[in-house]
Amino acid sequence: MTFTPTREVLDLGLKVICLQITDLNNKSETKKFLAFKEKAYKALKQKYQEFDIETDLILKGFHELHKKLNIKRRKNTPISENILKRFLKEEKLNEDNKLLTLYNIFTLDSRLSIGMYDMDKIKGNITLKIDDKSSYISLDGTIKKLNQKQYVYKDENYIISRLEVTQNPKTIVDKNTKNILITIEGNEATSAEYIMEVASEIIDLITTYCGGKAQIIYK
Repeated sequence: MTFTPTREVLDLGLKVICLQITDLNNKSETKKFLAFKEKAYKALKQKYQEFDIETDLILKGFHELHKKLNIKRRKNTPISENILKRFLKEEKLNEDNKLLTLYNIFTLDSRLSIGMYDMDKIKGNITLKIDDKSSYISLDGTIKKLNQKQYVYKDENYIISRLEVTQNPKTIVDKNTKNILITIEGNEATSAEYIMEVASEIIDLITTYCGGKAQIIYK
């Protein structure tokens, strides 16, 4: 599998790393993993005790990307911001399996836009491109058509993710997922070094608790 971002998207100021991890075990939650999970969430609560979402440069950076394409803020909130808002309100996050729990922790800690996809449910290679003609599947399963130019992650058949907002539900990982594709996306407020640091942490923690073999396919 290859991952190719177009120059048109990169020129907006979007920065991205893509990696794949194969031969995973996403089923058993060991005592070691549960202890890590408890410690990680406790540290995140401390980190965000007096945090102001509205002034955070990383989160604002994604809205700045959207502005360059005249995308309205309403209904286009980046997933990292949504997860952080829910966490601060102490709402329950999706933790159906180890990978989803780790995804929440990575996203909360970094505030980057992280995409995690079941690689076996992706057809062919991935392109990150500007599109205004394709349709996508929203999280509730309804098919919607793009109504203006925006950047999308697309395989040979479908949009697998739109902006940092909507992931094709068919690609969401579950307990039986063995191979994953991960995109780690930043913006003009995040350095390339920071994004690589987050990518390295993701690889380290996933392979520690789920096993597998990791490979960076684009940086």
